Amino acid sequence: MDSLSDAQVQIRLVAKQLKYAVPDAPIVVPQQLQRYGLSEIVNHLLGNEKPVPFDFMTDGQFLRGTISTYLKEKSLSAENILTLEYIESMLPPTEIASYSHDDWISSVSAASADRFVVGSYDGVVRVWNAQSECEDELRAHESAVKCVVAVKDSTKRSRVELISGSQDRTAVAWGTKGGQRKALYAARGHTDSIDSVAINPSNTHFVTASADSTIRFWSMAVPKQSEDSQLEESAVSAPAAKKRKNVNADIMTKAAIGTLNGHVGPVTSVCFNADQESQIFSGGWDHSVRTWDVASGVNVMTSLCDKVVLDIDYSAHSRLIATGHADRSVRLWDPRSDDSTVVKLRLSSHKGFVSSVAWAPNSAYMLASASHDSTIKVWDIRSRTPLYTVYAANEKDKGKKLLGLDWHKSLLLAGGESGSLRIHSVNSQYSDDQEQTSA
Repeated sequence: MDSLSDAQVQIRLVAKQLKYAVPDAPIVVPQQLQRYGLSEIVNHLLGNEKPVPFDFMTDGQFLRGTISTYLKEKSLSAENILTLEYIESMLPPTEIASYSHDDWISSVSAASADRFVVGSYDGVVRVWNAQSECEDELRAHESAVKCVVAVKDSTKRSRVELISGSQDRTAVAWGTKGGQRKALYAARGHTDSIDSVAINPSNTHFVTASADSTIRFWSMAVPKQSEDSQLEESAVSAPAAKKRKNVNADIMTKAAIGTLNGHVGPVTSVCFNADQESQIFSGGWDHSVRTWDVASGVNVMTSLCDKVVLDIDYSAHSRLIATGHADRSVRLWDPRSDDSTVVKLRLSSHKGFVSSVAWAPNSAYMLASASHDSTIKVWDIRSRTPLYTVYAANEKDKGKKLLGLDWHKSLLLAGGESGSLRIHSVNSQYSDDQEQTSA
């Protein structure tokens, strides 16, 4: 009988990244092999002079020990052929820049790989370029800016370049006019702070989520004249408006197309379904994740958990919703499921509130989360443990809450209590063309 060190097993190596595909005929390998040894085999089969590190998965689980250990844990026979899917290991995100602000950063959004939009508690929206230059300081809000979103696809023409939401209950659309970025209009109607804003993929409409328990749906089009007469009486008579000076009163008013009611308490976050633009998802203090049809204003589905939802994001690749929560967890939901009480996956590793979540733009598996514990975690959702935990590089950022996060191509942006916009480089091998199934 062979000793444990001599035990062998047949494996079949499979890759969805075409440039790394090898013949899938079974090969015999020692059961004591781990990731490093398997990577050596793949690199040998590929003829790589410079070795590429790989991760290996089987049955939806990363191989983190020896093949022998995996077979024992799953009570599998070594007589069977074990199929191992391999992917290029993701390199750790690296902080490549940090832009300082005088006040807390509430929200960040990348307009492109070299232009970044930042919302701050000092009421100013700032636009930065990749040369560490602040191109614009946009002032129109009377109170803290709570959310910003940039128009990302410039091929879909829109006069609006970005939208900011504030504690002053307005959302301001910004665009270039006469060679300068200016406020094009202020979306009015909410009776409390606007804490989240999202633009549909076609750049024709946007939605706002508010502490007034409502979500409002707006056209992106710049009105030809102010729409003050269309505002609801409740917005005009809101108690918070009594002592507030109307600094942005000279900005043209935009009225909402519709109001979505259903949440009990503040609505913290909202995003569009990129596959179905008439559908949005929202989360709030009432521990609910809701699906809405914006055309009819109907709340078509409500999923519940036991903690406040702080942020939400939808992936067109995985077709899953990710939410960040006050119990330090990230939850994944399948909006196609009929069971509204089932969380598909719960990811726990943060030591503080999970304030923001962002899917990788070109992967069905990669997800990032930012937390009050001052860290960013990068997840591959095929594993319950984070791939990487990203700590602040600068002393002034350490231990400071993170409040905003965005993932744009190979860049991860984050900001929060320290006032620093932290920009990280992420290797981007997870792209659509590389994840096609090999023939």
